[in-house]
Amino acid sequence: MPNRFYPRTKARLPVSIPTVSKTRPLKGARLLLALSLGLALGLGGCGTSPDKPASTKGSQQPAKLSAKALLEQAGQAVSPERERLILAAAERYIETGKYEQARRLLIDMESDTLNDDAYVKHTDLLANVALQEGSNILAFGILTKPRLEQQWSAMEPAQELSLREKRAQIFDLMGEAERSVSERVLLSSLITHKQSEKANLNSLWHSLMSINLARLEQLAMSAPGDTERGWYALAAIGKNNQLDLDQQQTLLQRWQREWRNHPAQSNLPDDLRLLKSLIASQPRQIALLLPQSGRLAEAGQAVRDGFFAAYYQALAQGRQVPEVRQYDSTGDIIAAYEQAITDGAQLVIGPLDKEKVTELSLLPGFKVPLLTLNYPEPAPAQAVDNLYQFGLALEDEARQVARQAYSEGHRQAMVIIPEQEWSERSARAFSAEWEKLGGIVVNRSQFKTGSNYSRLVKDALLIEQSQQRTTQLQNLLGIKLETTPRSRGDVDMIFLIANPAQARQIKPTFAFHYAGSIPIYATSQVYTGEPNAKVDRDLNGIRFNTMPWLFDTASPEKQAIKQYTQSAAVYDRLQALGADAFRLYARLPQLAQIEQMRLYGATGTLRMLPDGRIEREQIWARFRNGLAQPLPMVVNASEEY
Repeated sequence: MPNRFYPRTKARLPVSIPTVSKTRPLKGARLLLALSLGLALGLGGCGTSPDKPASTKGSQQPAKLSAKALLEQAGQAVSPERERLILAAAERYIETGKYEQARRLLIDMESDTLNDDAYVKHTDLLANVALQEGSNILAFGILTKPRLEQQWSAMEPAQELSLREKRAQIFDLMGEAERSVSERVLLSSLITHKQSEKANLNSLWHSLMSINLARLEQLAMSAPGDTERGWYALAAIGKNNQLDLDQQQTLLQRWQREWRNHPAQSNLPDDLRLLKSLIASQPRQIALLLPQSGRLAEAGQAVRDGFFAAYYQALAQGRQVPEVRQYDSTGDIIAAYEQAITDGAQLVIGPLDKEKVTELSLLPGFKVPLLTLNYPEPAPAQAVDNLYQFGLALEDEARQVARQAYSEGHRQAMVIIPEQEWSERSARAFSAEWEKLGGIVVNRSQFKTGSNYSRLVKDALLIEQSQQRTTQLQNLLGIKLETTPRSRGDVDMIFLIANPAQARQIKPTFAFHYAGSIPIYATSQVYTGEPNAKVDRDLNGIRFNTMPWLFDTASPEKQAIKQYTQSAAVYDRLQALGADAFRLYARLPQLAQIEQMRLYGATGTLRMLPDGRIEREQIWARFRNGLAQPLPMVVNASEEY
């Protein structure tokens, strides 16, 4: 992948500190140059002879000096003292949040020529800057160099702890969960602070939970070392049987008997620790409030199909299931909610209609928990007891696009959306997340269905300005020039919201207008959910986030729906919503109490935000040869087709 984190020409301070020999002091003209450069940097006078560099013996210690003063001393010093002072200056910049200045110093250094101690320090500092600036691929490269692997045995514990923590972070960010787990297991033997130990455990568990169940079970048998195998075995229990609390508790008790000396015995992950209380408090009766007539009747039926597919699958496996009573949400929603409670409901799921969700959300309080299947508008100003919000929010998808594109090195985005209110909300969510991360939205364009997509793309890419420049140059020179118009150079990713038909016309237009190499990210609307290589070949290269449900051919719930219903593919996502509503019913208190808790559902990885809103993290896919294919967390930008 091209390095998008820093300019191809290295960014430098106004004047670089001159390179000097490792063994000889600066003399004569070279020293005078160094002194003048130090003054140009505003570092002050040196007061030394041009034939002999000032000694640092007895001078103020680095811990008490500013970055500028350290650089002044470095301008007079010889290696390895010179490099030590530059590293100290970079560290001072980092301590004061001046990451750009630190980066410029560090990337100007030839790290391969540093001695081992300085190399380790340089690695730690530059990785720190890269992580702070979101330059994940750069950080990954820095922290996985072979030379670093040779230094572990000679490091001080504090230095090793710092580097291993950064490695664990970047492995997790880059989708290298198993490597992150290994680092965190090693970290557990270095950490002595209780709070840090707990934070490391939470991060370790998060990495474990990102690994699929089959791989966890395999690693529980083959991972190096008893401690890692025990963690993988415990994670398999946490990942498996998320729908069956009783079975999960039984497996946990068996693990505790078999792994008596494992460090997790005295510090179980929070979600497993709460199993007993969840079993005791899970609802025995649920009310399902869905539209049974009117314009949303078919949508309500799709949600109902998904819910009961999951329900009967649980029943077939001998799991405990609640009694479910259904109510029509088409009429008076307050009356339906109150009737459900009167009838004994301990949890209410629904409604689906945004207006009715908003109406319910305005109640002064909720006697029993309410899990809505849409989001109120506007959102409640603060968390409301017993109100949980779950739905297929397009804003979640847009924010996820921003995080993914930023993690893959992009910084300058073009946004192209249809002229519709829901797409406006998605674009705002993307832009807010993108700018919070540090990205820039350089252009935003809107289109109407059936509009001139060529003109849309041409205007967005400033092709006409390029053609005008050529015309002006021809008029100036009085000759005809053979030139190719160029698209704008300040865009390194495109965020596209479009349905499949629109995207099939827009995507090729970028290639026609000389921008075919700019990666395009989209939300789930770009895919119908049904493979069709012939018509979708024009979507090749587009990356989009989508539900695991669409690619889960082995799902028994999905197979049951296909067998017993005649629903159109357009309702697949609502069926997944219904299936996850059933999966959530017993886990709501767990999600509410544990920030790190994740439920791996049909619509994505689910977590609860502090305001009771359930956010989805979807999987990634890309069109290749006309077919949508699931992707790892971070993809290679050079592999488009």
